[in-house]
Amino acid sequence: MKYVYLTYKRFFVFLVFSHVLFGAKAQEKSKLETLVDRAYSVIEGPATKPKKNYFYVVPIWAISPETGIKLGGSFGYVFKTINDSITRPSSIRLNTSYTQLNQFNIRPHVDIFFKQNSYNLKAQYVFNDFNEYYWGIGNTAPESAKEIYHFKQHRLTARFVKQIFKNWYVGPQFLYERIYNINFFESSNNQPRNVPGMNGYEVLGAGLALAFDNRDNVFFPTSGAYLEISNHLFLNENLNTYRFKAVLMDLRKYIPIGKKDVFAMQFLGSYNGGLVPYRQMPTIGNEMIMRGYYNGRFRDDHYVAFQAELRKSIWGPLGMAVFGGFGNVGRNFSDLGIAIKPNYGIGLRGMMIRKEHLNARLDLGFGEKNIRGVYITISEAF
Repeated sequence: MKYVYLTYKRFFVFLVFSHVLFGAKAQEKSKLETLVDRAYSVIEGPATKPKKNYFYVVPIWAISPETGIKLGGSFGYVFKTINDSITRPSSIRLNTSYTQLNQFNIRPHVDIFFKQNSYNLKAQYVFNDFNEYYWGIGNTAPESAKEIYHFKQHRLTARFVKQIFKNWYVGPQFLYERIYNINFFESSNNQPRNVPGMNGYEVLGAGLALAFDNRDNVFFPTSGAYLEISNHLFLNENLNTYRFKAVLMDLRKYIPIGKKDVFAMQFLGSYNGGLVPYRQMPTIGNEMIMRGYYNGRFRDDHYVAFQAELRKSIWGPLGMAVFGGFGNVGRNFSDLGIAIKPNYGIGLRGMMIRKEHLNARLDLGFGEKNIRGVYITISEAF
């Protein structure tokens, strides 16, 4: 009887302890959720009167040998041209940075959807006054060929498409680029003056874009697909230092997993024919695809890449992603199967605007031979 009494007493103490412990945790979680809601209200407005448009600022920080310390900011504005349930959100973004070595860049970008997505305008201007590494051309360019050079760049792209059938878009696009003031450092031993475009150039091309887009969200798709085929022709000898043509194919698919998680895939291919200037050649490595490789580590006329990514919700506004893929560049199509480059990585996500599921992301990517890169930016990679 005494044993039963002690057991009952211990069980009672356990129940009281569990109630206090789990009750405290539930209360703590409630306080945390309240704090998160208050933080979101600064961007989204109060729940009783939410904002229709959103403004955000994200700091940019990096350090690398060719730039020193880089500081800047990403300033964004998200809005709707028509406040209905069909028209997709539009965005205006300005990224700018300045470095310890007195380099500067600025990149305004617009992506505007008009009433019920009948038209879509995308445009971006880039000015660079920057240093960059150069390894040469081809998918086997050795690390020993690494050089550093300075250049200035003006680049303007624009696309205006019309929805001709449900989810199908077509329209014109153009690209202008001028590269000038290219200077290799005095320590350079192999200045590539015989490479097209490494003495500077100016090109202006136009073409058509055809796209199918039934994604359920432009910032964080959980279902649907995006398919694009587009081209640019740089053929007028009076307007182009080099004459060439470029074709791009972009295929993406999104598969929901449960209620919040997503498996995403992308294939990207680029074909360029003619005498292609150096900085118009497709390159492996950036914050969008083949993460981990320095942008320009491998560069050539043709390019293919595939990536897959699992995007998983952790708690509330936090999420994570794991990704992997492979890609290559080549002078000929047969070169694309030689020395294929792998990549993989992991990332952290923080939801900035809940209504539109716009994320800030931090990605750590890896490639072959201990190549790696860190990326801090806005929105998903694809």
